Amino acid sequence: MGLIKYLRQWLLKPDIRTSVSSILFSLSELEKEKTLSEHGRSMLATALSHADRLEERVLRKYNRHTENHSSNAQANVSAPANRIRVKETLLLAEANNTMQQFLRENLSEDYLVTCVDDGAQSLELAREINPDIIIADALMPGLRGYDLCRILKSSIETSHIPVILLSALNEKENIIFGLEAGANDYIVKPFDVDILKARIRNILQSREQLRKTVFSPGTPIEETNYTNELDIEFLDKAIQMIEREIANSDFSVSDFCSLLAMSRTSVYNKLKSLTDQAPNDFIRIIRLNKAKDFLESGKYTVSEVSYMVGFTDPKYFSTSFKKQFGISPSKIDK
Repeated sequence: MGLIKYLRQWLLKPDIRTSVSSILFSLSELEKEKTLSEHGRSMLATALSHADRLEERVLRKYNRHTENHSSNAQANVSAPANRIRVKETLLLAEANNTMQQFLRENLSEDYLVTCVDDGAQSLELAREINPDIIIADALMPGLRGYDLCRILKSSIETSHIPVILLSALNEKENIIFGLEAGANDYIVKPFDVDILKARIRNILQSREQLRKTVFSPGTPIEETNYTNELDIEFLDKAIQMIEREIANSDFSVSDFCSLLAMSRTSVYNKLKSLTDQAPNDFIRIIRLNKAKDFLESGKYTVSEVSYMVGFTDPKYFSTSFKKQFGISPSKIDK
């Protein structure tokens, strides 16, 4: 079936999440075709990038739909996308109905809040919706917040999700226990909700700053200030995989995910959270950063470097390079 015809049929499908995944899979399979022209490969890379972003928007929309498992979501989706702030998703795991309602009402203005009242359900939802942050009662029924945090932080697919534990236990031992379980913060009940809001903002802003430093010149991944070793190891491995295949113009997102032994969705969630880049964009940036290193060495021409980093068209490489760094590759100081 032609891609255009497929897309038209997709628009009529009720399960939009499944459809987007199918589009990504189809584009990834097309990426493997060796008969594509360079222009076609360029257009395909653009399509993959847009499809990744579409998947993110679909997940955001799904999160709105599942917020508190009700129709109480108040997000304004009618305004143009470039005029509204995209709210971060917050998973609230709190067994006490009064506390849950209080927090939902106070946090919904700034975040897309999904509420659950037991730990096992919160673990399932965390894996499904990949929230930007989790707030969990340390002593929830089913699965305590302590244990929820430990499970999330020990899994490569969820270790990047920040967790704030809430607890009435204020002894030093309890606080240490929570932090050692991997919690990003531990707040003792009762608490001032404005302080909780400030703690959430600080964590999210800190992570945003980290995303900006990942590709900073001269900043090794191991020196990036991620608190979870799994996150550092993931980024280090991801970059090594790409650099190992740097000259392979056929290296695709599907190949990348296979080498990482992770699903495309898991890789997308992980990279988006840690670097704010979709997989296709992440690979491209690593290629271009390596190209910049080659050019600065003064040993190679622009055409040679383009092939060395997996671009088969020097003109397209120059366009991509200038878009990334704001300067033509031919003008890089040797």
